[in-house]
Amino acid sequence: MSEFSDDWLALRAPADSAARADRLVADLAGLPAAGSGVLEVLDLGCGTGANLRHLAPLLAAAGHSEQRWTCVDHDSVLLARLPARIRAWSEALWLDACSADAGLCVRTAAWRAEVVWDALDLAAEVQRLPLPAGGLVTASALLDLVSDPWLAALLPRCRAAGCALLFVLSYDGRCALTPAHPDDPRVVALVNQHQRMDKGFGPALGPAAVATAANRCRALGYGVRLAPSDWHIGPGQAVLQRALLAGWRDAAAERAAIEAGAGTWLDNWHAAHLARSEAGALRLRVGHMDLLARP
Repeated sequence: MSEFSDDWLALRAPADSAARADRLVADLAGLPAAGSGVLEVLDLGCGTGANLRHLAPLLAAAGHSEQRWTCVDHDSVLLARLPARIRAWSEALWLDACSADAGLCVRTAAWRAEVVWDALDLAAEVQRLPLPAGGLVTASALLDLVSDPWLAALLPRCRAAGCALLFVLSYDGRCALTPAHPDDPRVVALVNQHQRMDKGFGPALGPAAVATAANRCRALGYGVRLAPSDWHIGPGQAVLQRALLAGWRDAAAERAAIEAGAGTWLDNWHAAHLARSEAGALRLRVGHMDLLARP
């Protein structure tokens, strides 16, 4: 990932936090922990630790007062920033951040989370992932990037290890722009085609990711719950609106490259919505789903 990717993670973080279906976390209250009483959590594609920062207090509220997180990502640059982000988050919340044997820990009077991290190529090293027996495997905004064969390699291993699964903020193909533009359906269709392109794991599941994962989990004997976690991007989030509009335009342009005159209508579409955003008159809804699977 690039420096821009780190900027993008920071830009989307408030929308992610507001959108999550946190009620699913309560269903992890009875999750078996290790013999030591520590809930082991594996966070896939962790980036700079946003998923940990959101989930650790919720898991504590669900009864998991002792947690040990293993955060993995292919990007060593993002991983190098994770400790500082965790420390800054803990300080902002008046939590105590301390050194642990192989990483760091965050603790309060009521709960404690140890955090370690490792650089792993999730696509090539799925068989090497350190699955936490009886613990939790989680990921944020990852499921729609992976392929069906990748899921087919990961999920049976998770089931055999007795892991619960929590995949959040997976894009599901729904986009609504208000006020609407006549070319919105055309752009969204092209964007969704782009979402099915290879993102490093083989042909991506894109908008079909949650349904595919849910079906595979059910076939393995998991109990599955789904909940929407849509982004609602209003006038007060103009920077995020502009980033989304530019990203959609570029993705649509890549898929529409063979169409005569594609650049003209896409530029007109983008300019119309950009003007509405700058006037504080645009609202975006981007469909996401959260998936919880319990053994």
